Amino acid sequence: MAKTHSKTKSTNGTTALPGTIYSRNGRYWYKVQLPGESRPAARPLIVLGSKFATTDYTVAIELAKNLFQRAIYNNQTGFPVMAVSSIASLTAAYLDFIKGYYVDEHGNPTRETVDIRYSLKPLNDLFAALPVNEFGPLKLIEVRETMIKLDLSRNLINQRIGRIKRMFKWAVSRQLVSPMVYHGLVTVEGLKKGRSAARETDKRRPVEERHVYAILPYTTPVVATMIELQLLTGMRPGEMVIMRPSDIDRSGTVWHYVPYKHKTLYRGDQRIISIGPRSQQILSPFLLRPTESFCFSPAESEKQRRDKLTLERETPLSCGNVPGSNVKEHPQKTLGTLYDTMAYGKAVRYAITAANKSITKDAKEKGIEKPELIPYWTPYQLRHTAATKVRREMGYETAGATLGHTQMSATAIYAERNQGLADEAARRFG
Repeated sequence: MAKTHSKTKSTNGTTALPGTIYSRNGRYWYKVQLPGESRPAARPLIVLGSKFATTDYTVAIELAKNLFQRAIYNNQTGFPVMAVSSIASLTAAYLDFIKGYYVDEHGNPTRETVDIRYSLKPLNDLFAALPVNEFGPLKLIEVRETMIKLDLSRNLINQRIGRIKRMFKWAVSRQLVSPMVYHGLVTVEGLKKGRSAARETDKRRPVEERHVYAILPYTTPVVATMIELQLLTGMRPGEMVIMRPSDIDRSGTVWHYVPYKHKTLYRGDQRIISIGPRSQQILSPFLLRPTESFCFSPAESEKQRRDKLTLERETPLSCGNVPGSNVKEHPQKTLGTLYDTMAYGKAVRYAITAANKSITKDAKEKGIEKPELIPYWTPYQLRHTAATKVRREMGYETAGATLGHTQMSATAIYAERNQGLADEAARRFG
């Protein structure tokens, strides 16, 4: 086929593809009306990781196949299982299956459905048009290498590769894929620490309590209560944000909070979180609302933030905008009825940033060149802090009970070793 500087259409009768592959300025483009589109559109055929369309016609055909299969995958709902032939159609069928599998007791999809979608994306980017029985260990390794190039951490890559294997295991159980395909994929071992090019992440450490309390003045009362309550109880962020008055038994001196959903609910486990005197004191104002409402409201927190800005306003009220006058009547985004864990984490990060700005400003006024700043931490570290404190004072078993663990090995992940005891033994006997 001739390559010219003008649009020269190619004959693609052998590619079994709709639309047209053509060359423009020596590089290949694909004009087609994809599933879900109202009219044909031209798009460059770019190899993953490249900036420009390919100059190789054979590569262009494969890219066009992948492009069309990904469109089927992205726009197909209720994909018929028996229609599975390519990687794209397999992932479409699997995603349709998990919508009814990974759900909570109310039928809402869990976080795992989102994680599976992220895990399958690189697979479809590379091999959407590949017949399912042609996918083997080397191609799985190629998917993994793509994840490494995306700078994902080693642990996250191992989790996502595990989800891909799980999809093929499901496909074998439905007789959609040969068992030999799955057995081949199982031979691909997880990435080992120090033996791969994947990025390593730092071990999640407990945050010092002084760094927790130092940021509370720089956030809203709603978020400040969430932070301190999590520090005192050791509950997960996900358990914190869904707290409702109806979920708390206040009949005893120690209250018991039973989240309506939690991490191990699918196993039939019941999670009971003990709430002591200090926690009861700070939580009580948030229980004065309808019993089925969530205790911690983003809308309430935003109102507190705006009220604080008004109080700290330096411009006279007679000048500039009147408070509330620049609020959009129909905003694109509205605040939900409860926090999600990501919004909660962002609120913590904003508070740390504000606290560090204040520390830097005060240090500059006092002539201090390198002030001690608060390190950035996440709500998940509060669980580690609570576990370590309980373990140090009352032992492993109590720490495990506080965190809701049934195995002591799980508690060890969250509770740092009490090095002080080892140091004391060394001072006395070593």
